[in-house]
Amino acid sequence: MSELSTILSSALLMLIMIDPSDKILLVTFLREDFHIEDIKALIIRANLIGFLLLASFAVAGQIILQEIFHIDISALKVAGGFVLFKIGLEALEGGGMFTLKRERDILALAAVPVAMPLIAGPAAITAVITLTAEYGYVVSLSATAIAIALVAISMFIALYMMKSVNKTALSVTIRIIGLFIMAIGAQMMVEGVVGIYLLMTSAG
Repeated sequence: MSELSTILSSALLMLIMIDPSDKILLVTFLREDFHIEDIKALIIRANLIGFLLLASFAVAGQIILQEIFHIDISALKVAGGFVLFKIGLEALEGGGMFTLKRERDILALAAVPVAMPLIAGPAAITAVITLTAEYGYVVSLSATAIAIALVAISMFIALYMMKSVNKTALSVTIRIIGLFIMAIGAQMMVEGVVGIYLLMTSAG
């Protein structure tokens, strides 16, 4: 597999982990109470903060895990896979992945909860650390940048097409994505268990 195809497939994984449908739903809710220019500023700020957070985990995550806490990447896959499975199950059952409190200042929402945990949530953080461990910094950072850009674009499109956005269809889409996230989580747990087993047998 070429580096370009690896980046594209990794970007698709990051896109699923971030889940733009949830962010589109968020924009439709905000549009009912806030001015369009304020929402545009929120989208830009939140996605920029989200990218910086994920880039930080991509660069330093593996070092922190392995050098400071001495956690093997296989153990991260098991724990991260469990988290992904739980997030996917909640989305599948509830049709949504966020709750939003009313705020008078919309930009106060940019860092929390939009950038984190809606964009840089447990699923995306686990995925970006795993991608760095498997493919290196170039792939993980490039994939993250592409995914974040697509999320921002989808939010801008939703902002101008709010009247045509069907919230029921979005809820169904979130449930379907939740099923995929559950499957990815289950696969990560299996790969992690296999990795731990191979590590134990090689050490023995």
